[in-house]
Order: sequence, then C-alpha cells, then structure tokens
Amino acid sequence: MKLKTLLAHAPFHDLKLTAGEKGVSNDITNITMMDAPDILPYLKPNDLLVTTGYHVKDEPAELTRLIEQMAQKSCAALFIKTKRFFGELPSEAIRLANDLKFPIVEIPESWSLGETVNQMLNVILDKRTSELRSAIDTHKLFSSHIMSGKGLNALLANLTELTGHRTFLCTSYFSPIAGDRTLAEVLSPFKKWSSQHGSFLSPSAAFTAFSTLDQKEDYTLFPVYTYEKKAALLLIEGPIYMTEHVKLLTIEQALNVISFELLKEDAVKQFTRRIRNEFFSNFLDDAFSSEEEAISRAREFDLPLKQKYICAAGRIDAPEEEWSYYTNQKELDAIYYFFEKELHTMDVPCYLFTKGETLILLLKAPEHVKDTHSFTASFLQKLQSRMSRELDATMSFGVSHLCSSLLFIRQGYKEARDALKTNRLSSGPSSVHFHRTKDVSELLRLLPAKDLSQFYKHTVQQLKLSNLEEEKSLLDTLFVYMESHCHISETAKRLFVHRNTVVYRLEKCEELLGISLKDPDFSLQIRLALRIKHLLNA
Repeated sequence: MKLKTLLAHAPFHDLKLTAGEKGVSNDITNITMMDAPDILPYLKPNDLLVTTGYHVKDEPAELTRLIEQMAQKSCAALFIKTKRFFGELPSEAIRLANDLKFPIVEIPESWSLGETVNQMLNVILDKRTSELRSAIDTHKLFSSHIMSGKGLNALLANLTELTGHRTFLCTSYFSPIAGDRTLAEVLSPFKKWSSQHGSFLSPSAAFTAFSTLDQKEDYTLFPVYTYEKKAALLLIEGPIYMTEHVKLLTIEQALNVISFELLKEDAVKQFTRRIRNEFFSNFLDDAFSSEEEAISRAREFDLPLKQKYICAAGRIDAPEEEWSYYTNQKELDAIYYFFEKELHTMDVPCYLFTKGETLILLLKAPEHVKDTHSFTASFLQKLQSRMSRELDATMSFGVSHLCSSLLFIRQGYKEARDALKTNRLSSGPSSVHFHRTKDVSELLRLLPAKDLSQFYKHTVQQLKLSNLEEEKSLLDTLFVYMESHCHISETAKRLFVHRNTVVYRLEKCEELLGISLKDPDFSLQIRLALRIKHLLNA
C-alpha cells in the first residue's frame, strides 16, 4: 500500500504531513513501533515507523540522523508525536526530510501508539482482503469462460477489459494462439532474434518489460508455464508496475487459467499424436490388410500417395547407460513438442511421428529443389542448432534416398534407420548421415578379419614378393597401377617416378608372375587384396 492511500483513509485523513510531501507515493509493507535508541538496525525497506521520539528528545541531532538513516534504508515514512516531547520538530529535521523526500507525519498527542498501529494494519489488511476477493472473483470469471467453452479469446477479451491493456497470447516460439493478432507484429523481431540467440526473457523475473525503438511503445511479456515447461507467452500492451497489485493479481489469475486450458489442449494433442503414431507404426510394419487400406488410412492423416518424400530418423545423443526409458521418452516428448512448434516457422511441409525411441520426420520434397541432400542437410542442421540452444540437447539423424511416393516410405525408413545406426556411434553429436549403397570396402567389413587376412597373405604369396624387401616397390607399383585403372601415366604421377620406371616395374611383375596384368581374374584379386590391406591397416 502507498502512503497516500493510507492517509486517505479515516482516521488518518486528518493528520498533518509535516515534511517530505513528495514522498507520499512510498510503498508500505510493514508497520513498526519503537522508542529504543538502537532502532536503526531493525528497520527494513518500506517500513513505516511509529514513535513518540522519546529516545531523541534531548538530542535533536539524533532525530536528524534517524531521518537520514531511514531515508537511506528506503523506509516509507516516520509517524511521530511531536507535541509529547518536542513541541514542534526542529527546522533542520524538516529541511532534511524535504530534501530527501522522506515523509514525516504528526500524530495527535491524544492518540495511543498501539491503537494507531492497529488501525494502520486494519487499513492494510482490508485492502489486501479486497485484492484477494477481487482475485477470486476474477479467477471464477476466467474459469467460467473456459468451462463454458468460450475459449481463450473470450478470456483475453475480459482481461483487456479488466486491466485496460490489449493482450495477445502466443507459443514460446511466437506462433499465435489467441488475443489481439495486431500485437503479433511487435514480437516479429524477437522471433528471428530468439531463433539465433535463444530466449530474451529474464530467467528469474515474473515478467519482462521492453520498449520498441521505432514506435516508442512499452510492452510487458509474461511466461505461461504448464507442468515443468514454458508453454506460452502473454504479451500485454503498456507497462505493468510492481506496485499495481490489483492488476498483477488479475493477470496472475489469467495466467493460471490459461495454463489449465493449455494443459487440456495438450492432452487432446497427445491423444491425436498417439493415434497418428499407431497408424504410422502399422504402416511401416505393413500391418494393414492391403495397400488400398494403407493408402486410405494415410489419406485420413493428410499423407498424399503421389508425393515425393524424404524420411529422416533421429535419436537423442545420450549414453544409453545414463538414460532410463522414462527419461528418454520424456526428452523425446519435449523435442517432439519443440519441433512441432519450430516447423511452423521454417516454411517446409513436414510430418512428425515417433516410433519407440526414434523421432521420424517426413519432408515433402519441393519440386524446384534439385539437390535434395543439401536441402535436407540444411533443414536438419537448422533444427539441430535451435534444439541445442533452446533445449540444451542434441539429436543425430539418418536420412533416406528420395522416396518417389508414399508406398516407398517403408524402404525410406529402413534406409534412414540403417544410416543412423551405422554412423551414429562413430560420429559426434548433432550429426546427419545419408544412406548410400554399400561399396566394396563396406561389404568387406562384413567378413571376419581372420578370413580377410588369410586372403591377403595368399595373394601376396602368389606374387612371390612378400619376402623380398628390394621388390616392395614392385608391389606398390602394381597396386597403384590397378587403382589408376591401368593408366601408366597416372601411376607414374601418383608414385612420383618417371613413366619408363613404371613400365619397367610392370614388365618385371609380369616376368615374376608369369601372367598378364590384363587378366581379369588376376586384376580383380589384386584390387580386392589392395582394399583388404587398407582395411586391415585401418
């Protein structure tokens, strides 16, 4: 309560404000009555002190010191019985109080200090009670709107009427939810800034105030929390001050009801999401009785048949031994929610599903995009960057080839899953891996190392060069020659030797082997031995 509000109530409206008239807007949070000389250490900011001044009656300088110290501690005011021991306040004390804008109020001699304090507390309690009653009525009003199905727009319209401020509700990623949509333009710069730098809200404050430079307008932003996450943002046009208790209580009740409504909507979304995931899991597992049924079910979820898709499978980058199944699913839900909101800002048609511990994204491949690899990598890396900044978590993805229609998504999911599984453990966090057909080296990795070593040794023994150190250059030349597609000039270039030297070494190999180097079976054996050598060395 402000001092001027207290002085407007009976019986305090007849009291004389002796000094510090400019401080009547000081806030009062506590009433203290004391006449002890060591009162100063017990005073706190916004304390109102009621006293007879007995402890300073013989030392006017101590009264001046008391006023100065109370002003430094941001106390609210000094109520003093001047007629009891002073007659009137010293002129120095009045001058100092005026300079410090510290109010001094004269109490009549007939008033009891105890009764004065009680009356002050009654005024403050009556005001607090009125504020709480108003908050309860406001909560009932807001709740009735939601329970009757009027929704968030009706609630925000009432909030505007009660507070006198236009309001707008959006997601924590600045997607509109309800309220005055013209205010959405105010948050447009923050939408881009937040995607690059993270949240600009004060982490420990109940709300954040800011002003626009171009229009020089003030706004206040309140976070809306549901369970353990920040679900939405309430934008209010104009400044909201900490001293506006009734207005803050009204906004607080609105935030509580909005939170409950968002929880209800989230429960509906969770149910819809579960149905979508069940359909997609059955589709991937080919659990429908026919392709016609699968296509019909997909149509219910707006998945057209004749559409090119790119399938990306993602998993959270976390050591499996440190994550329980519950923790993983909880984190996956948070990421799903984040991606769901973030995709609205990226202008890329995309469907979200989950299967077990895997998050699946189906991207509609734009017709004008020729390089789908670069397009998909850029899209996923943006998501990963925003996810790392906002959620302090990372996710790696495997990506399929381009699926020419809906029916090829099954194969696309297998490709994305295999690409992720093959490369996830050997790569760092936030990696993106594209599926590719296995080359010779990858096929060789599937064979036991013992068999590979035996094949290589057998091939080298056939060359009769393994125990001749001086002939090692012949073996190297032969391998490079085969890898250079039997081009002598390219072989000489890679070995940094003259062309004639390469010709001499190859003729020497043919002489030792007793076989033409152009023999296809021999060429294949040498090439495989070369790949095996590099694989074993790695």
